[in-house]
Amino acid sequence: MSMKDVRDYLLKQMAELADSDATPEQQAQVIERAKASAHVAGTYINAVKVEIDAIRLLDETGRLPASVEAAPIQQQTTGRVLPFDGKRSAQ
Repeated sequence: MSMKDVRDYLLKQMAELADSDATPEQQAQVIERAKASAHVAGTYINAVKVEIDAIRLLDETGRLPASVEAAPIQQQTTGRVLPFDGKRSAQ
């Protein structure tokens, strides 16, 4: 799930909350679902912030805390590999 997915889902939740045609029972369900979604989204966003902080730490020190797993190497469209340390190497 990407941040765009989270944003899109939260916008959908806001639209459902604004639905004035919903019955009180439907509105109560939407409110409970929105509360749960907001909690989960907040947890997800905080986890992403921790990952960003770990990347900044790696950039500044060249080391990751033992509790953070290094990201797998990903193949880029150029056919070159970008290792987690941010240096390009030819493949």
